[in-house]
Amino acid sequence: MKKISINLRLFLLFALFVVFIITTVLTLNTVVLQTYYQNYKEKSLVKIYNSISNILQTSGDDSESIAYELERIEINQNVDIVVQNGQKYTIYSTSKDFSNGLYSTIHDYTKMVDNTYINNRLSKDTKYFTEIIHDNRIRADFVALFGTLPDNFGRILIRTPLESIKESVFVTNNFLLIVGIFSLIVSSIIAYIISKSFTKPISELNVIAKKMCEFDFSAQYPVTSTDEIGTLGQSINTLSKNLENKIQELSDANIELEKDIEEKSRLAEMRSQFVSDVSHELKTPIALIQGYAEGLVDGVASTDEDRKYYCEVILDEANKMSALTHDLLDLSNLEYGKNNLNIETFNIVDLISNVLKKNELIFREKEIKSSFNFPNNTITVKGDIFRIEQVLTNYINNAIKNIDDNKTIELSVQLRDNVARVNVFNSGKNIDKKNLSRIWNKFYKVDVSRNRDSSGSGIGLSLVKAIMNQHKNAFGVENVSGGVIFWFELSIT
Repeated sequence: MKKISINLRLFLLFALFVVFIITTVLTLNTVVLQTYYQNYKEKSLVKIYNSISNILQTSGDDSESIAYELERIEINQNVDIVVQNGQKYTIYSTSKDFSNGLYSTIHDYTKMVDNTYINNRLSKDTKYFTEIIHDNRIRADFVALFGTLPDNFGRILIRTPLESIKESVFVTNNFLLIVGIFSLIVSSIIAYIISKSFTKPISELNVIAKKMCEFDFSAQYPVTSTDEIGTLGQSINTLSKNLENKIQELSDANIELEKDIEEKSRLAEMRSQFVSDVSHELKTPIALIQGYAEGLVDGVASTDEDRKYYCEVILDEANKMSALTHDLLDLSNLEYGKNNLNIETFNIVDLISNVLKKNELIFREKEIKSSFNFPNNTITVKGDIFRIEQVLTNYINNAIKNIDDNKTIELSVQLRDNVARVNVFNSGKNIDKKNLSRIWNKFYKVDVSRNRDSSGSGIGLSLVKAIMNQHKNAFGVENVSGGVIFWFELSIT
């Protein structure tokens, strides 16, 4: 079925309404106007009859005054008047032809032979009556009034032509038809403009609704009125905004859900990796403990000195296992985000000085030359002082383990762009470029040839990475002439 637009329907309805009005007016003009005009003429004749009666009563025998008044009425009201006395003699007539043809008129068309019809119609209670008569002599229709005059003055006949109304109906119908056609054209143009003005905002709202179906909420209806269309436009705008907000909320919730799923997946992977790492790292100390314990049970260590050595090895490996387990748990908690940082302000110079004092004994034992350079005695930074001490300690431990024969460790603080950069330098060979990014991975060791006593567990730098990531501060490593620099940054307050 072919779709008809609202614009076309409004236009057709308006045009049909105009055609109906024009047709109704033409029909009423043709059917009703003549009857209405006839009744109007009859009432006019009655008024003229009453007026003439008053004139005859007030004028008395002044025939000249009566004639003047009757002539005036004839001219003003477009009527013919005949006044007869009781012997049927005409005492006044405004038209000689009308007076001469009166009896012929009555005889042929009103059945008033010898005034019998008139006598029968007129009585004490009926002073006048009106009828449509036809003048055969001039072939014309008239509205006529027959009546008796007061004070036995006689009788009166008044008539007025009907032909003019027929002509008026014809002229009026023609005029109405022309006006109707013109009105139809004009009204059609107006109907088109009005229907356009009504359907344009509906079309705009339809376009906006289609865009909303495609999840495009950028379009807004320009509300310029407070009528039903304006209210609908405002409602569409509100609906669009609410839908956009709800969809955005759903999208954000979906992103959060995806992140949660990814986080759970990552945590599950980390747990699996943690179990794997722990199993791998504890395999060797457990094997050593088991071997030396079996040696004690089997009596392999026969002397007290051997048994003491076996026990020291077992105790040392147990301590290493304990330290490794503690570091792994700490690292796991940091990576899971379970350990919340205790952010505070502190003097980084004091913290570095205290960490160096704690390591003085090791430096003396290993004959390491240490130094600390800083621009100011007080450099206030923001961070978790306990975790930053862990970072410093791990950097220093890493420097001690990888120092060369020059045995030099230098610490310094540099101020740049509202951050304090802490550098830990140790003399030694540079790290291979391909390993610079790997050293932060758990259990990664640059020099796998080193023995267990000096190489460490490979957890320290992973802890540094986790701590600095939680602080959201930069850290890294650089190869320099004669050694390696490990560094991290903290915000200055």
